[in-house]
Amino acid sequence: MKFYTLYVTLLFITTTVFSYSIVNKNRNLKWKRDVTVNVNQYAFSELAEGCSKDLENFREYYDCTGLANINRTNFQSVCTTFNSEKCQTVLKDPLSYIPNCKKSAVIDEMFSDTAVNMRKAEMNIICHTDEQGKLCPVAEIFIDNNRNTTEMKNAIRRSCLSEKCNEVMIDTIPELLAGTKKAESLTITEGEVDKNIDEEVDSWIDFLKSKECTHQYNQSEAIPLEKSFVLMLTLTIILSFSFLF
Repeated sequence: MKFYTLYVTLLFITTTVFSYSIVNKNRNLKWKRDVTVNVNQYAFSELAEGCSKDLENFREYYDCTGLANINRTNFQSVCTTFNSEKCQTVLKDPLSYIPNCKKSAVIDEMFSDTAVNMRKAEMNIICHTDEQGKLCPVAEIFIDNNRNTTEMKNAIRRSCLSEKCNEVMIDTIPELLAGTKKAESLTITEGEVDKNIDEEVDSWIDFLKSKECTHQYNQSEAIPLEKSFVLMLTLTIILSFSFLF
Protein backbone atom coordinates (compact mmCIF):
# COMPACT_ATOMS: atom_id res chain seq x y z
CA MET A 1 0.00 0.00 0.00
CA LYS A 2 2.85 2.37 0.86
CA PHE A 3 4.50 1.82 -2.51
CA TYR A 4 1.18 2.23 -4.34
CA THR A 5 0.73 5.62 -2.65
CA LEU A 6 4.22 6.57 -3.76
CA TYR A 7 3.42 5.52 -7.33
CA VAL A 8 0.24 7.60 -7.38
CA THR A 9 2.10 10.65 -6.07
CA LEU A 10 4.90 10.37 -8.62
CA LEU A 11 2.49 9.78 -11.48
CA PHE A 12 0.45 12.82 -10.41
CA ILE A 13 3.56 14.98 -10.37
CA THR A 14 4.54 13.80 -13.83
CA THR A 15 1.11 14.08 -15.43
CA THR A 16 0.53 17.56 -14.05
CA VAL A 17 3.56 18.90 -15.83
CA PHE A 18 2.66 17.74 -19.32
CA SER A 19 -1.12 17.92 -19.34
CA TYR A 20 -2.10 21.37 -20.56
CA SER A 21 -3.38 22.49 -23.93
CA ILE A 22 -3.30 25.83 -25.71
CA VAL A 23 -6.23 27.90 -26.92
CA ASN A 24 -5.88 29.47 -30.34
CA LYS A 25 -5.75 33.27 -30.18
CA ASN A 26 -7.85 34.24 -33.19
CA ARG A 27 -10.35 31.42 -33.49
CA ASN A 28 -12.51 29.47 -31.11
CA LEU A 29 -10.28 26.41 -31.42
CA LYS A 30 -8.06 24.53 -29.05
CA TRP A 31 -4.57 23.73 -30.27
CA LYS A 32 -3.67 20.60 -28.35
CA ARG A 33 -0.18 20.35 -27.12
CA ASP A 34 -0.71 16.62 -27.61
CA VAL A 35 2.33 15.69 -25.58
CA THR A 36 1.00 13.48 -22.82
CA VAL A 37 2.56 11.24 -20.21
CA ASN A 38 2.31 7.50 -20.76
CA VAL A 39 3.56 5.83 -17.58
CA ASN A 40 1.82 2.97 -15.78
CA GLN A 41 2.23 1.37 -12.39
CA TYR A 42 4.26 -1.50 -13.81
CA ALA A 43 7.09 0.88 -14.63
CA PHE A 44 7.34 1.62 -10.91
CA SER A 45 6.86 -1.96 -9.74
CA GLU A 46 10.00 -2.93 -11.64
CA LEU A 47 12.20 -0.43 -9.80
CA ALA A 48 15.19 -1.76 -7.89
CA GLU A 49 14.74 -2.02 -4.13
CA GLY A 50 17.38 0.64 -3.55
CA CYS A 51 15.55 3.04 -5.84
CA SER A 52 12.24 2.42 -4.09
CA LYS A 53 13.87 3.23 -0.75
CA ASP A 54 15.41 6.40 -2.17
CA LEU A 55 12.00 7.53 -3.40
CA GLU A 56 10.48 6.86 0.01
CA ASN A 57 13.19 8.98 1.63
CA PHE A 58 12.62 11.69 -0.97
CA ARG A 59 9.10 12.23 0.39
CA GLU A 60 10.40 14.99 2.66
CA TYR A 61 11.21 16.99 -0.47
CA TYR A 62 7.85 16.57 -2.21
CA ASP A 63 6.88 20.08 -1.12
CA CYS A 64 9.73 21.30 -3.29
CA THR A 65 7.78 20.24 -6.36
CA GLY A 66 5.15 22.87 -5.62
CA LEU A 67 2.40 20.27 -5.72
CA ALA A 68 1.74 20.05 -2.00
CA ASN A 69 -2.05 20.26 -2.18
CA ILE A 70 -1.75 23.78 -3.50
CA ASN A 71 -4.93 25.85 -3.54
CA ARG A 72 -6.04 29.46 -3.56
CA THR A 73 -5.75 29.68 0.22
CA ASN A 74 -2.31 28.18 0.84
CA PHE A 75 -0.50 29.14 -2.37
CA GLN A 76 1.63 31.76 -0.60
CA SER A 77 3.05 29.27 1.89
CA VAL A 78 3.60 26.71 -0.89
CA CYS A 79 5.44 29.34 -2.92
CA THR A 80 7.56 30.29 0.08
CA THR A 81 8.60 26.66 0.45
CA PHE A 82 9.16 26.18 -3.28
CA ASN A 83 11.35 29.28 -3.52
CA SER A 84 13.32 28.49 -0.35
CA GLU A 85 17.06 27.91 -0.54
CA LYS A 86 16.51 24.29 0.49
CA CYS A 87 14.09 23.52 -2.33
CA GLN A 88 15.99 25.41 -4.99
CA THR A 89 19.07 23.41 -4.03
CA VAL A 90 17.09 20.18 -4.39
CA LEU A 91 15.78 21.24 -7.79
CA LYS A 92 19.28 21.91 -9.11
CA ASP A 93 20.02 18.18 -9.00
CA PRO A 94 17.10 16.11 -7.68
CA LEU A 95 18.61 12.85 -8.95
CA SER A 96 21.49 13.24 -6.51
CA TYR A 97 18.93 12.66 -3.74
CA ILE A 98 17.86 9.35 -5.30
CA PRO A 99 21.19 7.91 -6.53
CA ASN A 100 19.89 4.35 -6.78
CA CYS A 101 17.31 5.49 -9.34
CA LYS A 102 19.74 6.86 -11.92
CA LYS A 103 19.55 3.64 -13.95
CA SER A 104 15.78 3.91 -14.22
CA ALA A 105 14.84 5.65 -17.47
CA VAL A 106 11.39 6.51 -16.12
CA ILE A 107 12.62 8.12 -12.92
CA ASP A 108 15.49 9.82 -14.74
CA GLU A 109 13.03 11.57 -17.06
CA MET A 110 10.56 12.40 -14.30
CA PHE A 111 13.31 14.31 -12.51
CA SER A 112 15.02 15.60 -15.66
CA ASP A 113 15.98 19.20 -16.37
CA THR A 114 13.05 19.42 -18.79
CA ALA A 115 10.56 18.44 -16.12
CA VAL A 116 12.12 20.63 -13.45
CA ASN A 117 12.33 23.69 -15.68
CA MET A 118 8.71 23.35 -16.76
CA ARG A 119 7.62 23.09 -13.15
CA LYS A 120 9.65 26.19 -12.31
CA ALA A 121 7.96 28.09 -15.14
CA GLU A 122 4.48 27.15 -13.94
CA MET A 123 5.32 28.00 -10.33
CA ASN A 124 6.73 31.31 -11.53
CA ILE A 125 3.25 32.22 -12.75
CA ILE A 126 1.55 30.93 -9.61
CA CYS A 127 3.94 32.71 -7.24
CA HIS A 128 3.87 36.10 -8.98
CA THR A 129 0.80 37.91 -7.69
CA ASP A 130 -0.84 41.10 -8.89
CA GLU A 131 -0.36 44.53 -7.29
CA GLN A 132 -2.83 43.62 -4.52
CA GLY A 133 -1.09 40.35 -3.68
CA LYS A 134 -3.79 38.26 -5.33
CA LEU A 135 -3.33 35.33 -7.69
CA CYS A 136 -2.90 36.22 -11.34
CA PRO A 137 -5.76 34.92 -13.53
CA VAL A 138 -3.72 32.20 -15.25
CA ALA A 139 -2.37 31.08 -11.87
CA GLU A 140 -5.97 30.42 -10.86
CA ILE A 141 -6.36 28.24 -13.96
CA PHE A 142 -3.27 26.24 -12.97
CA ILE A 143 -4.27 25.79 -9.34
CA ASP A 144 -7.86 24.82 -10.19
CA ASN A 145 -6.66 22.49 -12.98
CA ASN A 146 -9.27 24.24 -15.12
CA ARG A 147 -9.72 23.02 -18.71
CA ASN A 148 -12.65 25.27 -19.66
CA THR A 149 -11.68 26.96 -22.92
CA THR A 150 -13.75 30.09 -22.33
CA GLU A 151 -12.31 30.59 -18.86
CA MET A 152 -8.80 30.07 -20.22
CA LYS A 153 -9.34 32.87 -22.73
CA ASN A 154 -10.80 35.16 -20.09
CA ALA A 155 -7.86 34.47 -17.78
CA ILE A 156 -5.43 35.70 -20.40
CA ARG A 157 -7.55 38.76 -21.02
CA ARG A 158 -7.72 39.53 -17.32
CA SER A 159 -3.91 39.41 -17.17
CA CYS A 160 -4.05 42.78 -18.92
CA LEU A 161 -5.50 44.37 -15.77
CA SER A 162 -2.22 43.90 -13.90
CA GLU A 163 1.21 44.95 -15.11
CA LYS A 164 2.83 42.31 -12.91
CA CYS A 165 0.60 39.52 -14.20
CA ASN A 166 1.06 40.67 -17.77
CA GLU A 167 4.84 40.71 -17.49
CA VAL A 168 5.09 37.26 -15.93
CA MET A 169 2.97 35.86 -18.76
CA ILE A 170 5.20 37.46 -21.39
CA ASP A 171 8.30 36.04 -19.70
CA THR A 172 6.95 32.55 -19.03
CA ILE A 173 4.92 31.54 -22.11
CA PRO A 174 8.08 30.99 -24.22
CA GLU A 175 9.61 28.90 -21.42
CA LEU A 176 6.57 26.64 -21.30
CA LEU A 177 6.64 26.24 -25.07
CA ALA A 178 10.34 25.37 -25.07
CA GLY A 179 9.75 22.80 -22.35
CA THR A 180 6.87 21.27 -24.26
CA LYS A 181 9.03 20.81 -27.35
CA LYS A 182 11.75 19.12 -25.32
CA ALA A 183 9.16 16.88 -23.68
CA GLU A 184 8.36 15.38 -27.09
CA SER A 185 11.64 13.45 -27.03
CA LEU A 186 11.09 11.87 -23.62
CA THR A 187 10.15 8.20 -23.51
CA ILE A 188 7.51 8.86 -20.83
CA THR A 189 5.55 11.09 -23.22
CA GLU A 190 3.70 10.45 -26.44
CA GLY A 191 2.32 12.73 -29.16
CA GLU A 192 3.66 15.99 -30.52
CA VAL A 193 3.02 19.72 -30.44
CA ASP A 194 0.95 21.39 -33.14
CA LYS A 195 3.05 22.57 -36.09
CA ASN A 196 1.62 26.09 -35.81
CA ILE A 197 2.40 26.49 -32.13
CA ASP A 198 5.28 28.95 -32.61
CA GLU A 199 3.09 31.27 -34.62
CA GLU A 200 0.37 31.08 -32.01
CA VAL A 201 2.75 31.84 -29.15
CA ASP A 202 4.10 34.84 -31.05
CA SER A 203 0.57 36.15 -31.49
CA TRP A 204 -0.13 35.81 -27.75
CA ILE A 205 3.05 37.69 -26.89
CA ASP A 206 2.23 40.42 -29.40
CA PHE A 207 -1.19 40.84 -27.83
CA LEU A 208 0.13 41.01 -24.27
CA LYS A 209 2.59 43.71 -25.38
CA SER A 210 0.01 45.62 -27.41
CA LYS A 211 -1.57 48.91 -26.37
CA GLU A 212 -4.92 47.11 -26.30
CA CYS A 213 -3.61 45.10 -23.35
CA THR A 214 -1.17 47.46 -21.61
CA HIS A 215 -3.65 50.34 -21.72
CA GLN A 216 -5.88 48.34 -19.41
CA TYR A 217 -3.41 48.07 -16.54
CA ASN A 218 -2.26 51.65 -17.10
CA GLN A 219 -5.86 52.77 -16.65
CA SER A 220 -6.86 50.18 -14.05
CA GLU A 221 -6.83 52.66 -11.17
CA ALA A 222 -9.17 54.98 -13.03
CA ILE A 223 -11.56 52.30 -14.30
CA PRO A 224 -13.52 50.14 -11.83
CA LEU A 225 -12.32 46.53 -11.97
CA GLU A 226 -15.83 45.19 -12.46
CA LYS A 227 -16.43 47.40 -15.49
CA SER A 228 -13.06 46.59 -17.04
CA PHE A 229 -13.68 42.88 -16.54
CA VAL A 230 -17.05 43.05 -18.28
CA LEU A 231 -15.48 44.86 -21.22
CA MET A 232 -12.73 42.24 -21.49
CA LEU A 233 -15.17 39.38 -21.54
CA THR A 234 -16.44 40.65 -24.91
CA LEU A 235 -13.04 39.97 -26.46
CA THR A 236 -11.48 36.59 -27.27
CA ILE A 237 -7.95 35.25 -26.75
CA ILE A 238 -5.44 32.69 -26.05
CA LEU A 239 -4.33 29.70 -24.11
CA SER A 240 -3.73 27.27 -21.30
CA PHE A 241 -0.67 25.42 -20.08
CA SER A 242 1.05 22.33 -18.54
CA PHE A 243 3.84 20.96 -16.25
CA LEU A 244 5.74 18.20 -14.30
CA PHE A 245 8.68 18.01 -11.93
